[in-house]
Amino acid sequence: MQRNAARVRTATPADAAAIARVHLASWRTTYRGLMPRSFLDGMRLDDYTDRWRRIVMDPAARSTVFVAEEAAQVVGFASCGRERDGDPLYQGELYAIYLVEEAQRRGYGRALVRACAAALAERGRTSMVIWVLRDNQPARRFYERLGGVCLRERPLDFGAGFRAMEVSYLWEDVRDTLLAPT
Repeated sequence: MQRNAARVRTATPADAAAIARVHLASWRTTYRGLMPRSFLDGMRLDDYTDRWRRIVMDPAARSTVFVAEEAAQVVGFASCGRERDGDPLYQGELYAIYLVEEAQRRGYGRALVRACAAALAERGRTSMVIWVLRDNQPARRFYERLGGVCLRERPLDFGAGFRAMEVSYLWEDVRDTLLAPT
């Protein structure tokens, strides 16, 4: 298993197209067999580029976006912010984390999760949740290795004619787990 010194930085509006490329590429490899192929094939780069540009440029800074780079190329990203469901069990949420397949299992995911945990903790949000497709076993094992505790599951309607089950993972205090010295 090769480990790289993951270069993680805060995303800028100029990163929107690269983030969108990672988003689409990772969905098409990660969710193959978990989502309809027609849905994955129908994802448009322009739509996701616009979406990520709006998120990164949000003047209210409702979320923070980080990118992981290798050889000056964005190979992954993560976004986080306040918890969106109003659940009192946790304050922060890891909204998304994706890496291109070639960059997986090289330390970038861990570095991105830690960056998000640190950003949340700086804002006083020391507990964190992430929702992941129940059948995405590699991602679930990743969160469990990072100390996430499986909390519950719920159906997720993609609004495109299909549903899937998702599960949540909770870190009660990111300072004791994700941000503790290793």
